[in-house]
Amino acid sequence: MDQHDDIAIAEFTMDDYPVVHVLWQRGDLWMRPSDGPEATILKLTRDPGLFLVARTGDGRVVGTVMGGWDGRRAYVYHLAVAPERRRQGIADALMDELEERFRGLGAVKAKLQILVENETSKAFFAQRGYLLETDCEPWGKELVAGGAPPTR
Repeated sequence: MDQHDDIAIAEFTMDDYPVVHVLWQRGDLWMRPSDGPEATILKLTRDPGLFLVARTGDGRVVGTVMGGWDGRRAYVYHLAVAPERRRQGIADALMDELEERFRGLGAVKAKLQILVENETSKAFFAQRGYLLETDCEPWGKELVAGGAPPTR
């Protein structure tokens, strides 16, 4: 069901931060120290134009997605839509715009990570053509306390 005629995709500004932070929390995203305001400003400086919001006609933010680009790969972070606005095409509209911006930068591949239990996200990204990659293992090192999900 595609009901996002009242939605406009725009670039995030720090004025959006309080609402976006709540959207992340409502979306059950695992919050890290890098999700605070200071790190968000750093993100905006690093990747201008890759942090998007979905706004209603009256300017309310009801969705968001953050992209990253390292010159080789594109990365998708923190796709979230307000629970009452899910299944209306907003996540697809955000991802369509982000993927187009990735292509414009020269990206040939986008990657993302989904928490193991998040079946909703797995289904969403699978229908968009994202595949579980099993040819490599994700490795990481926590550089700041709280920078990684708790070990299981």
